[in-house]
Amino acid sequence: MTNRIKVLLLDTNDAFGGVVRGHMMFLRITDRARFEMYAAVLGHGVVQSRFMEIPDVTFWPIEVGTKSAKWCVGWRSRLAEAWSVVPLTWTALRLASLCRRNGIQVIHTSDKKRSLLLMLLLHRLTGLPYLYHIHNNYIDYPANREALAHASLIIANSGEMRRDFIQWLGPTMERIRVVYNGMDAERFRPGLPTTLRQEIGAAPDDVLIGISSRLAPDKGQETFLRAAARVAVQEPRTRFVIIGDDAIFSDNADYVPLLKRLAAVPELTGRVHFLGFRSDMHNIYPGLDILVNAAWREAFGLVVVEAMASGKVVIGTQAGGIPEIITHGQDGFLFPVRDEQKLAELLLDVVRAPERRARIGIAARQTVLERFTIQRQVHDHEALYEELAGHKS
Repeated sequence: MTNRIKVLLLDTNDAFGGVVRGHMMFLRITDRARFEMYAAVLGHGVVQSRFMEIPDVTFWPIEVGTKSAKWCVGWRSRLAEAWSVVPLTWTALRLASLCRRNGIQVIHTSDKKRSLLLMLLLHRLTGLPYLYHIHNNYIDYPANREALAHASLIIANSGEMRRDFIQWLGPTMERIRVVYNGMDAERFRPGLPTTLRQEIGAAPDDVLIGISSRLAPDKGQETFLRAAARVAVQEPRTRFVIIGDDAIFSDNADYVPLLKRLAAVPELTGRVHFLGFRSDMHNIYPGLDILVNAAWREAFGLVVVEAMASGKVVIGTQAGGIPEIITHGQDGFLFPVRDEQKLAELLLDVVRAPERRARIGIAARQTVLERFTIQRQVHDHEALYEELAGHKS
């Protein structure tokens, strides 16, 4: 046990999303015989409490100057950004000391802006090698360019994200490796019990169609509801479930009211259910018949593989990493971004073919088992950690 590689994960997220869920999963199952895991996470809120439930991980609470939605506009935003330098710098100094005292050998950071700023400070203070983990499209700002330049290894969660970085920054980004996100195929599997239908008062023969994501324009709930209105006219058995909230601030204050208005049209009255954020997706997926991902941009799409692992038909956009997961007509379906008519046509076809739904669902789970398990992702990360532990700054 004394020769274990010591790895520090940086996570500055203050709300749940695919990145946080992914971090929690591989922290749980990384081989403790070979790796001693540490995690620096925000020292407040529900994200911290969920991280703290993970056994055999040393947690270091941090503050990085995150701000609430009311401080994200106008002069307040500039003031908050200036003030955030203080806790960010203090945190970097404290973490650098902890890294030295505990013999940290590798740091793993996501592409969240505050994580990158913290990582750059840490790298200057310690010289430790770090893994830059791409979860989203490239955003051009100085700290991002510098973090990419100094990273010992860079991985992306889809080939599309790798191509995006190469397009922006040129051949130097060809060194990016692709490691697909994984999920727990035991936690998400066919046949699990569900309370969803009882919760929304659905009849046994109702067909439940869901979409799960934060509520924001780029996630496509507007397209989903416009397509739902078309479907509802022709198939009165259908009901529509929207999972997620707008807690992750994204300049979308008017978006949720728009969704509520779209859900109130006569065709959909009483047939759309807003469930808010749910931590029990293993209970939600079994109650659905179809899951839609209507995002304009999607680096990977963890909900896609979770629903597929649950044996559900997924209809996703031809955006980001989704086409790297779904083979159209074989283990799911794809449609063009913002194309509500095509989405409605696909939904009607699938609603009217229960045997096909069952066949596609079986193929979907098989795809996940072959390509997208958390065990496979962790195995790839562990190999990268071993590679970096021998790196000399």
